[in-house]
Amino acid sequence: MPDESEIDSYLRGLRPGDDIDARGFELSGAAVKRSLEAVKEDRVVRGEVLFERAKINGDVRVDDLVFAGRVVFDHAVFNGPVRFIGTEFRGDASFHDATFTGTVHFDDVRAGELEFVNATFEKRTWIGPLTADVVNLARVRCAAMTEVDVRAERLNLRLARFAEGVVIRADGGVVFAEKIRLGASSLISGSGELPLLRSLRDTDVSNLEVADVDLRWCEFTGAHRLDQLRLAGRCPFGKPPGGWRTRRRTIAEEAAWREWPTDRPSSWSLEEVDPERMANVYRSLRKAFEDSKNEPGAGDFYYGEMEMRRHSAETPRAERWILTVYWLLSGYGQRAARAVAALAVVIVVVGVLLAVWGQHDAARIAVGAVVLRDPGTELTEAGQWTVMVARVLGPVLLALAVLAVRARVKR
Repeated sequence: MPDESEIDSYLRGLRPGDDIDARGFELSGAAVKRSLEAVKEDRVVRGEVLFERAKINGDVRVDDLVFAGRVVFDHAVFNGPVRFIGTEFRGDASFHDATFTGTVHFDDVRAGELEFVNATFEKRTWIGPLTADVVNLARVRCAAMTEVDVRAERLNLRLARFAEGVVIRADGGVVFAEKIRLGASSLISGSGELPLLRSLRDTDVSNLEVADVDLRWCEFTGAHRLDQLRLAGRCPFGKPPGGWRTRRRTIAEEAAWREWPTDRPSSWSLEEVDPERMANVYRSLRKAFEDSKNEPGAGDFYYGEMEMRRHSAETPRAERWILTVYWLLSGYGQRAARAVAALAVVIVVVGVLLAVWGQHDAARIAVGAVVLRDPGTELTEAGQWTVMVARVLGPVLLALAVLAVRARVKR
């Protein structure tokens, strides 16, 4: 490692447009600023800036500079506050495996790809507001509360650890939140255009709230404590394709399993999930909605849960038959129109049968039968059995219709 006199000599020799190669140096924050001032032309640093494995002591503040070339702080140690304010990285900026022992601010930053893979943040950290193509926070370790405010095409949080929680605000783009660890209450939210949350697999979401985030292609299978996830604002889920299918919220795994036509990018592969696991996901989401007093919204996930149970090979055959009848008659108690339509079919069939068997006033008797009214007319034996069946089916279908209406308006 160069001694202090060699470092000072190197810094004195820097000229505008030069590269900075301070790899392995131990220097002060003031020396970092001095080196950048020496090589800049107006506000632009045109050469490469290499501080790999550097140890930087004291306050580092980089304001209103434009880095035209590559910037590398991999494995660097910052022993003091770090501030990049109004900075523009026209190329990539890399802080792989860097350690920040003081507070960190990246404010009003613009970058191509900004990478903090494996970085360690020991104090309060603010990353953003910033604009970038990619912000990579994979495997970062944050010991204090962290705020991330980005407008990026891609925000990668895989395997990140936030001991005191994190607030993430994303204006559009795609957010990957697989296998993250949240030690305290945390938030992922949209701050303009809805960001698309891509995955929560292997993430404990009991401390997480999601608000104003597009969940159409989010993979929920494998998320832990999914029933404790909190949803707020606009959080659209997927929907079945148009036509005869019931309109409801669906998860991405079901769309892939059914092979529905989608607008999902072809590069986004989804894990193949069986109906039994999807039923568990729907059950957890239903409970999350019920706990937030959103009963009508929970109904969509109840419908999905029943659908997956009906298709699951783990469900006994007799139960699948019962679920199929339940689906046909009332959409699992969620579709009043089906129950009313079935009731109308019962009335018509009973009326036709009574008329065929020579019963006068067949239509009146059929309507009365489904609401348990005495026909007031002597019936044939066949007519008596027909009315008895109608007296069983009628109240059941009426109850299913009432149940379905209540499920859509309950608060």
